[in-house]
Amino acid sequence: MGHVSPPAARAAIANALTRDTLVLLFYAVAVTEALIYSLPLMDPGTLTAFGASPFLIPFVATATAAGFYGLGRVQEREERLFWSHLAYACVFWLATLAAIAAVPVAQWRLIDDVLVDAAYLFFYSPILFAAECKPHIPGVGPHRDVERQLRWAGVTLLVLGWFACFVVTPAVLDPDRFGATASSAFLFMTLDVTIVVRFTWRAWTSGSTRWRVLYGTVALTGVALFATDTLDVLEGLRVFALADGALTDLLWAIPAFVLLLAFRLRDADLPRAIDPATHERAVSAGLEPVRVGSFLVGSALAFPLVHFAFHTAYPVLPALVATHRVIVTAELVLLGALGVIAFRHLEHNRVLAERRRAALEERVRRARTLEAVSRFAGVVAGEYSALVRVLGAFVDRAIDATGPGDPLHDEAIRAAEQVQRAADFTGNLQAISRQQRGHPVRVDVAAAVSERAHELRQILGPQILLEIAPSRGPCVAEIDPAHLRAMLLDLVTNARDAMPRGGRCRIETGAVDLDGDAAMGMGIHAGRFARLAVRDTGPGIPSEILPHIFEPFFSSKPGEGRGAGLGLATLYALASQYGGCVTAASGPGDTAFEILLPSAG
Repeated sequence: MGHVSPPAARAAIANALTRDTLVLLFYAVAVTEALIYSLPLMDPGTLTAFGASPFLIPFVATATAAGFYGLGRVQEREERLFWSHLAYACVFWLATLAAIAAVPVAQWRLIDDVLVDAAYLFFYSPILFAAECKPHIPGVGPHRDVERQLRWAGVTLLVLGWFACFVVTPAVLDPDRFGATASSAFLFMTLDVTIVVRFTWRAWTSGSTRWRVLYGTVALTGVALFATDTLDVLEGLRVFALADGALTDLLWAIPAFVLLLAFRLRDADLPRAIDPATHERAVSAGLEPVRVGSFLVGSALAFPLVHFAFHTAYPVLPALVATHRVIVTAELVLLGALGVIAFRHLEHNRVLAERRRAALEERVRRARTLEAVSRFAGVVAGEYSALVRVLGAFVDRAIDATGPGDPLHDEAIRAAEQVQRAADFTGNLQAISRQQRGHPVRVDVAAAVSERAHELRQILGPQILLEIAPSRGPCVAEIDPAHLRAMLLDLVTNARDAMPRGGRCRIETGAVDLDGDAAMGMGIHAGRFARLAVRDTGPGIPSEILPHIFEPFFSSKPGEGRGAGLGLATLYALASQYGGCVTAASGPGDTAFEILLPSAG
């Protein structure tokens, strides 16, 4: 990858380590506290009490300030979410340390240990939530929120199960051993390893120098936390005993420092280019149920492995073993069930997304075809309209010059009818070319249909039953009444032609609300629309013809004089002109054309 620039990354890291103000402040605090331990200025017992939390507060406070400083300048939503989780993790860490410092050592109880362990989960959980964000791949799509929430649910179940296994159960069933061996350290070591694994994987697959550095730095935070928690476990197992006021207390400043470094490298001049192959794989993955399900199922299978490692570390009571088995079984069932739910939910969404995408691609293809034809139709309509007007003038003169008994008079009348047909054809061409803008006004679609009921019955003839189902509520659109009449008559004429032996034509009006997904599939904006639908009981439109019915000059009607293939194309163009759309659905005995126009009510 030619865009990767390790020297630039090393220079940015070196600059943060040597020149950054907050990093230098951290150094000053570390030196000050090291002097307090080394001189010594306090007795060992006091140092132990302060080393447990008060001495860590300045370090964590500095990291917290770095987390929020400049967070508002992050533009990408996914990246801002990522850094917000890490910043709030520091807030929870700081609050936990303050709570520890507020309780005197002489008054510390077992329940305080459990509460502190629970409080530290609020530090670890946001870090694990951040691991399930993917800020290195911007603009993948809205499906990211669904995938991330499912992963967060799995992380929450996993953390709560570990907390019940490592903290709650030992504290209830074996409180003496819980206090002596500090089994809660196993909980934190497990969480530390999880952080290392997740962020190392993110760094490996990010495809970007910048995010490899940032993810790698957070992974190092997990390594530092693991090292310090390991010391607690070794002390709890009595492998060795740390002296009061031990200098190893200052090791807890290392995780805070590495996290501080990650925050400061956020604004560093690191190469941001993303490997095109990595980005393409991420974008093409889409809503991948297998990937999310695998993550949840993998989390479920990891639980008994951690359980096994925990029980081989030191002996436990039989009752504790039995309770752990129950917790492990429950965790496996819950995470496995969540994995199945995630798979089914995401697979359903993926199928819907593919359908919407196919519908949108079809509408885009149709719009491009209409645009190409409209340019040609505009030129033809201009020339043709001028010729029609000249011919119309000559025909009018011929009608005026001949009397009712003149044989040429009837010929002139028939010529006038043909000129009118040519004028209508020209009007259709102008509609397709978007030259007929019309004069839109507020029109009650339901009332307009009811007013033309007599005219519609005449078009349908006596063999076809007309049913009108008006809307109960307001159904108002802003449209030229002449255009609305033209669209309605065209649909009713098509319904009549589809039922030469008779049938039923039903006209429905109403108002519908379209959300973003439904509107995207139709190629229009979300909102409220006035709906006009015409249904017939004809044999239906063949499936191979249905995708082409709105194409200009496409006609399935036999004979030369039955139509020029502009009726539905004109209908589509007029609806699009007003920001609406036309859809068609057909089956044996039920064909429906639906016009949606932006509501003006």
